[in-house]
Amino acid sequence: MKTPRHIPLLLGLLALFTLMRWPGLLPWNFSPVYAICFCAGVYFKGRRAWLVPVAFMFVSDVLMNYFHWRHLGFSTFTSHMWVTYALYLGLAAFGWWMTDKARPAALIAGGVLGACGFFLVINSFAWLSNPVYAKTWAGLVQSFTVGQVGFPPPIVFLKNTIASGALFTATIVFAVDFARAREREATEFQLKA
Repeated sequence: MKTPRHIPLLLGLLALFTLMRWPGLLPWNFSPVYAICFCAGVYFKGRRAWLVPVAFMFVSDVLMNYFHWRHLGFSTFTSHMWVTYALYLGLAAFGWWMTDKARPAALIAGGVLGACGFFLVINSFAWLSNPVYAKTWAGLVQSFTVGQVGFPPPIVFLKNTIASGALFTATIVFAVDFARAREREATEFQLKA
């Protein structure tokens, strides 16, 4: 069976977007990760819906942690990676649930919703695990609003999370739709010839 034309395009976009995760290339929390995981769930079938985003994220995380963050005193492998990877799989599951039959607007909204869910869970985890935050209602509110001293406030992260979730998901959705339309045209042309 011939590989659909949109699969290599999708893999290329996911690889390009994964490279864009390198620290300093994009603003804080303006990340393609949400779209990579969500759209892998939408467009890949079977195990690939889960394995592709995890493989891309794992390889890029190890490279970033080793070549960038290690020099700043961070470990190559960290315990919070388990939570992050569970969320990656959750985003892929959400995309798998929505399927590629959904309209583009619904898929883009799904990408944004998945990104917002990621933001909520990660900040809740930060509140639970970071000793800077009091384990009170006020500490939880602080973890979502002003954050900790020396870092941009999480509200900035939320704005960038929403914008990047929409932008990167829309890019993938419209690129795949375009590739599928071209493939249908080519098939129709061959049938007529």
